[in-house]
Amino acid sequence: MLDVRPVFFVVGVLCVTTGPMLLVCALVDLANRNPDWQVFVLSAVIAVGFGALMSTATWTGSIRLSLRQGFLLTVLSWVVMSFVGALPLWLSSLPISFAGAYFEAMSGFTTTGSTVISGLDDLPPGLLLWRGLMQWIGGLGVIALGIILLPFLRISGMQLFRMESSDVSEKATARLVVLIRQIVLLYLAITGLGVFAMLALGATPLDAAVHAFTAVSTGGFSTHDASAGFFDVPIQAVLLVMMFLGGITFPLMLLVFHGRARAIFEDDQVRLYVRIIAAVVALIVAWRLVATDAEFLPALWGTLFNVVSVITTTGYATENYITWGPFAETAFLLITLVGGCTGSTSGGMKPYRLLIMARALRNQLQTRLHPHRLTRVIYNGRVVEDEVVRSVFAFTWMLLGALWVLTAMVAATGIDFVTAFSAVAQALANVGPGIGPVIGPAGNFATLPEPVLWILSFAMLLGRLEVVAVLVVLSPVFWRG
Repeated sequence: MLDVRPVFFVVGVLCVTTGPMLLVCALVDLANRNPDWQVFVLSAVIAVGFGALMSTATWTGSIRLSLRQGFLLTVLSWVVMSFVGALPLWLSSLPISFAGAYFEAMSGFTTTGSTVISGLDDLPPGLLLWRGLMQWIGGLGVIALGIILLPFLRISGMQLFRMESSDVSEKATARLVVLIRQIVLLYLAITGLGVFAMLALGATPLDAAVHAFTAVSTGGFSTHDASAGFFDVPIQAVLLVMMFLGGITFPLMLLVFHGRARAIFEDDQVRLYVRIIAAVVALIVAWRLVATDAEFLPALWGTLFNVVSVITTTGYATENYITWGPFAETAFLLITLVGGCTGSTSGGMKPYRLLIMARALRNQLQTRLHPHRLTRVIYNGRVVEDEVVRSVFAFTWMLLGALWVLTAMVAATGIDFVTAFSAVAQALANVGPGIGPVIGPAGNFATLPEPVLWILSFAMLLGRLEVVAVLVVLSPVFWRG
């Protein structure tokens, strides 16, 4: 029988920690004389009270999680936190159903960036700040998930990034604590520098804070319906840098402060990440210059910003890139599933998986020509275990399977194929905007029926938790074992 008490204790603690953040949003609304401050106080009372009761009732004196408990904690953390995040949205003056509020909160904590809310320019400041805080909190959780928990759970080939110090010795635990502390400080530093830079360039404190939160977390929630297009190029440039950094492995960025900056440029995954961005930008700019009357510099800047936004799964938009033509629209749809590097705040398949699959397929072709030749997949100069290669291919097939099944479910509600396919694809990749006039960069998800919002909320959870964690917890074997 699975002992769920340690899992519920940790989830309860997570609920309690949201209380102070909800109260900060209440203070912001109160300072602006907005009655929604009461909603945040009520939500804080519910979250803290529920979390405290859960933690008190399940405290066992020590916290040591087994593999099965780790899977359950991974899934429940995002599910329960999204319920907590939905409370102030649902209880506020917004005309939003609970399905819409939960969709918005899941989009926030998974750093997806899809939204059912319009009229952002007139939204109460407390709600705008809460949307940004959900993504900022989620970004920290995503980093921890990618470099600490998923490698330990051996999910989807993530064991490739399992730390050498991932044993349970006291020395190894101390190194892990130091790594976590340094990553949190780096995350705070990037956020703080982003806020300072945007304030210096003329942004309001609310705009600067929310966009710094949602850029470093590659979440993409904005305070304006025009998204990043509301701002001038200098502020867009700050957001571009923050998105790009958010898509790079955070432990690699730490090496810069340890005098090993070359390690970033020598990493196979980062090099592919940069090359994909450069190639897609070059192709789309060439297309726009040939097929439209676009000027070079505006076309280059608009393409660069929006490509980085999509490939890092942020979801900001400065232009409606669907109007750039069928080639550009197809290119954006294809890079939707790519994502940033592992150990970053980005979603998607991750470039390292593309590298491993490409090198494994190349080896298969070589063995057809030279049957007796021994070939191994190499990543960053190291031999990749066959188990990791199998996990990567299994993850890819499960992701594609989820894409097909969920697209069929959404289409069965009467949604057209392009909207259904791109909605599920962006949800699984945690990107934000889809393709087409309904959910493209110029639209949102408000017109979709509630059953579709629940399906997409599940798809966002699947994508953020690397598919396997959710499927494992949903399997009957998990609960019988």
